[in-house]
Amino acid sequence: MDKNGTIYWGDTLKNIEVTTETLRFINKIDEEIIVDFKECNKNWIAYHKRNNKWTEEKYEQFRRQSKCVGQRDICAKPPYFEFFTKPFTNVELRNQKEFAALQKMIRDAGWTTFDLS
Repeated sequence: MDKNGTIYWGDTLKNIEVTTETLRFINKIDEEIIVDFKECNKNWIAYHKRNNKWTEEKYEQFRRQSKCVGQRDICAKPPYFEFFTKPFTNVELRNQKEFAALQKMIRDAGWTTFDLS
């Protein structure tokens, strides 16, 4: 992890595990990093509530339907995921194959990320 909190998959992630609730891994200095998907989703929903003039009904509908926990960009150099923790947790990948593998893990756990590419 660099000073900005960015995590690099290829040389710093060990023992990665994605469950329906969390993304967990050990970084290169042997710290366990846990991304709580429910917290990320709650932050995503709160962001939209602040920035949209929704009725309570529209807000509740969005809250029930949203499974978004972060954003991603496969076209960036390097490709990355940014999770809506406070502060954001950034995960940079070495290539599109690693990117696709992490995206599949997140999707298989029942969550989505917003596509920036």
